[in-house]
Amino acid sequence: MVQEEVLGLMYAVGALLSFSFSPILYKVGLKNELHVLEANTLRAWGAFLLLTPIYVLHGFTHIIPLELIVFLVISAISGPIVGDTFFLFSIRKVGASIATPLANTYSLIVVVLSVILFSEKITLLNTLGGALILSSIWLVYLERRSIKGDVVPGLFAGLGAASGYALSIISMNVLLNSKIDPVTIIYFRIILVGILLTLIVRTLNFSFRTVSRRTLLALSVGGFFGVGFGVILLLTAITYLGAGKASLIASAAPVITSTIAMALLKEKFRAKVIIAAILVSIGAIMLK
Repeated sequence: MVQEEVLGLMYAVGALLSFSFSPILYKVGLKNELHVLEANTLRAWGAFLLLTPIYVLHGFTHIIPLELIVFLVISAISGPIVGDTFFLFSIRKVGASIATPLANTYSLIVVVLSVILFSEKITLLNTLGGALILSSIWLVYLERRSIKGDVVPGLFAGLGAASGYALSIISMNVLLNSKIDPVTIIYFRIILVGILLTLIVRTLNFSFRTVSRRTLLALSVGGFFGVGFGVILLLTAITYLGAGKASLIASAAPVITSTIAMALLKEKFRAKVIIAAILVSIGAIMLK
């Protein structure tokens, strides 16, 4: 029993580090004139290539039943396509330290959607957690004047990312409750995302300007950890620790990302943003 908890803890910490560092890599990959849709497309196919060995080792026999494909499609469109495109845009506009706490407010939206769609009950603790998350949004908004350029679109994009993630999570829960393993869900979702994004960028006549190896590597590795391996680690951790404990550890990602972005990417230190990231993490714990 103790060995299983230690193993689950290792998976959860791995997920935490994956979610914390992937936005930093996205920021590095966005330091050019690539459109965010082009960047997201390159990220998806790069993540696919890096995830393929894991899927091969996992076994080719795992597939998703036809009747559940609709939930895979909803999860792919709302999360990695809509949500992450908004997230990448937000990172470009306001930086990883601000975009990450905003995008992580998805936990509040998940609760609201669960009440609306499934008539789930909410507790006083859930309500207080929601209040903390709303307070974090207000703190980030107060910092808008200290950021260069037109930042309001970047702030709204962060919240748009949160909305996409929330719908994606609800759809993915249907797949998990159907006993489909995490590796299969994430692998086929990445393939679908890559195909759909390629069709979108080709339809919009994006040219895919010459991309440096550094950009391609940063986006690919960031995608591998952010929407691939990191999610697999978290879902695996849940099987050992339960959703509460595993999510508790992963919820610290916004604080770590904001701190790293300020330290490594030289983003301006903003006390309100750090406090907002902490409030998001605490609020997410209270909502679970």
